[in-house]
Amino acid sequence: MALSLQGFASLAAITCCLFSARAARAQSALPSNWLSTQASENGQHCVPQGEQRQADKLLLACGMAGVWEISLASESPSFVRSYAFPGEAIGFISEPDGRLWVKLNVLEARPLFGPTTQSAAVFPDVAPSTVTSSTSSQPIAAATPAAPASAHKAIGRVNRAAAGEVLITLGTADGLSRGDHIEFALTEDGDDASLSTDSVAVGIVANVNSHNARVRLGLNESVPVGALASPTLASSTGSLSAPPRVSGLWELELMARPFAAIDELGGGLLLSGGVGYRFDHWHVQAVLDPLAFAAVQTKGSVAAVNAAAIGSYDAQYFELGFGLGVQTMNETTFGVPPGSGLAAVQLIRLGSRDGLNFAARTSIALFHSQFQFGGMVASAQIPLTRGYWLMLDGGGGNVGYGFGEMGLRALLSGNGLAGSKYLTVTAGGVGVFKSGTCDEFFSCSGEKSFSGPMVGVGGEWRF
Repeated sequence: MALSLQGFASLAAITCCLFSARAARAQSALPSNWLSTQASENGQHCVPQGEQRQADKLLLACGMAGVWEISLASESPSFVRSYAFPGEAIGFISEPDGRLWVKLNVLEARPLFGPTTQSAAVFPDVAPSTVTSSTSSQPIAAATPAAPASAHKAIGRVNRAAAGEVLITLGTADGLSRGDHIEFALTEDGDDASLSTDSVAVGIVANVNSHNARVRLGLNESVPVGALASPTLASSTGSLSAPPRVSGLWELELMARPFAAIDELGGGLLLSGGVGYRFDHWHVQAVLDPLAFAAVQTKGSVAAVNAAAIGSYDAQYFELGFGLGVQTMNETTFGVPPGSGLAAVQLIRLGSRDGLNFAARTSIALFHSQFQFGGMVASAQIPLTRGYWLMLDGGGGNVGYGFGEMGLRALLSGNGLAGSKYLTVTAGGVGVFKSGTCDEFFSCSGEKSFSGPMVGVGGEWRF
């Protein structure tokens, strides 16, 4: 008994040393203590037992935490994702053709009795012809070895894509159900599908049958036909407050706001519009905002105009731009008649274009050899639910108008990409005005000001 205990202790010491050596090798490409600070999507920590280096990524066999993929593309490593397996991942096997296998330590349970006998179990390494039952003269059939557990989770493909959703080749037969999360990834020819890391999006299963599932994507997200689809524990990438930025498309916006003049027989119209193109990181646009006109029966008419061409740096969470244009200067200082002048325009947006944001556009006019404040327009956009936003807009200035409104922006069709259409409806108030002309005797004439309630309706098209 003492010898047996001593042998067991020696075996345990050897096993411990082997695992320690594996762990040391696994962390050779990682900074000291970096791995101990990391956790997988479900909060597990890695106990490294083997590694496989592939170009700028490192695969770690992390025991019960599965296989971890670590990116080494930048100066500091970063955790990419983990892969779950039905067992303890203890290493890797690489075939000559480049295919990679994961070595698993699996605890299995097998039936004690074979399918044709009720008296004994026959193990696979014992020839059936040499084993007989002690209570029967019939030979005992060898127990059929259990089929090895799959080392890869279910992976399907996208076979159809539409606005805001895709159809994948996975269903209830693969263990899917409504509400499950699906990760989509792209692979190059020859890549191992189960180790792909070019993740595109994570969607939510909306409907499922035995062999197909319809997966809902987030706003401004798209997945191409042929992309890989696999179940995941990762959170959905769809976001109301910060959806992905769209690029490579044209945008056309038009808005009309008719109003009635209070205490007058008349009214007016406040128009705005713009057309622009969004590049990968830049946005160029031409803006007409406002084109205002008002007239009443006894006081004539008045108009206000501001037009500009703007170029801006456009990122996910902010936009900053400058431009040049022309505008009217209807509100002037004493003794200076109204007119028009050149305008320098500044634009800023804080927040995602199709999410939560605040935007403002201001202008400074060169008028009578002096720089004067031209006007400002500001807006706040608040997401309410998928495809609906609360809008708060207002502005005005020496250009000759002022307004404020509240409204709703709705996505009518599409998913925010090319082909999408939006509708905006608002309600508020507006005023259009123009200073009078004064002489040296302080006699002023020609001053006009019309204001009243307004309603607005507008559209946005992306193509």
